[in-house]
Amino acid sequence: MRLPKIRVPMSPRSGLSTLRELLPGRKAEIAARLVCAGHRPHPSKFAEAGLSLSPVEEQQLAAWWDDGLSTRVADEVAARDGTIRMVLDLTDGERVEAVAMPVGAVCVSTQVGCAVGCRFCASGLFGVRRNLTADEIVEQVVHARRRLPIDRVVFMGMGEPTHNLDTVLTAIARIKDEAQIGARRQTLSTVGSVRAFERMAAAPVRPCLALSLHLADDARRRELLPRAYKEPIAEIVAAANAYGREVGTPVQIEWTLLAGVNDGDEAIDALCALLQGVRCYVNFIVWNPVDGMPFAAPARDRIVEIVRRVKRANILATIRDSSGPDADAACGQLRLRHHEMPAVPPAG
Repeated sequence: MRLPKIRVPMSPRSGLSTLRELLPGRKAEIAARLVCAGHRPHPSKFAEAGLSLSPVEEQQLAAWWDDGLSTRVADEVAARDGTIRMVLDLTDGERVEAVAMPVGAVCVSTQVGCAVGCRFCASGLFGVRRNLTADEIVEQVVHARRRLPIDRVVFMGMGEPTHNLDTVLTAIARIKDEAQIGARRQTLSTVGSVRAFERMAAAPVRPCLALSLHLADDARRRELLPRAYKEPIAEIVAAANAYGREVGTPVQIEWTLLAGVNDGDEAIDALCALLQGVRCYVNFIVWNPVDGMPFAAPARDRIVEIVRRVKRANILATIRDSSGPDADAACGQLRLRHHEMPAVPPAG
């Protein structure tokens, strides 16, 4: 006998967390893990765990799968290297980006826009509109896993994660539980704050840390990152080092190389002096051009020499080329297709 169609007792696009309203206890946990793995929740998976779905629950879950996530992929571009950049529609009409990479990582956003205003980054060109919810953050992992195998999450997309820290820490814990990606496979990238590092150290699930540094001189860094935290960079680095030692992972120092800005010997020597005694490694990021911005990446031979110079100071260093450069891969670039470009002030 065919059962009548069951109406899902919630509005469409209600969000990942509403699985708990559809299913009790362990059933909701299993459903969330299947969704976060990129799989349609099937009754056989519940049976494998010693549970069964009622006919009503089966129909409700099937309907939720079709229209239950609070985010939608509005635009998607695949690069030649396999990187997939997605623009996600939110329920209020705002948009954010997520990037699935063939190395098994997804780069997720934490805010609509960004308040820091780094002069070389497209994410903050329109300022910050609002914080993302935990569902909106975790669902970026779902969308990525529907496209590529993902076992690592980096909070390096749109937004400054510490400006939305309570929600981000909640999302990190949920990614551990629901997506089965542990804390050591999650990295939070931030411009840095002593207080934020203290709060992170007290969290039940503590991610790896990436400190977005870019310059080791306080005055020049404030020109490049005009609305970053105003604490002295030496204090921020010391607090980052303390956090890294507390959680047992080295701090990743991010340094986006900008020709004539932070690629000179003086800037690199200041970086090496700042990092003496810090358990870390430096990730030199090759800048991905953004239309209208007055920057350029250094020549490749200069980048190689910079890495060698840092290694001679007994500091580990690597080069990170941008993923998917032919797919508007710099943070915020793809979203700019849907906005009018503002005027970009020159670097200070």
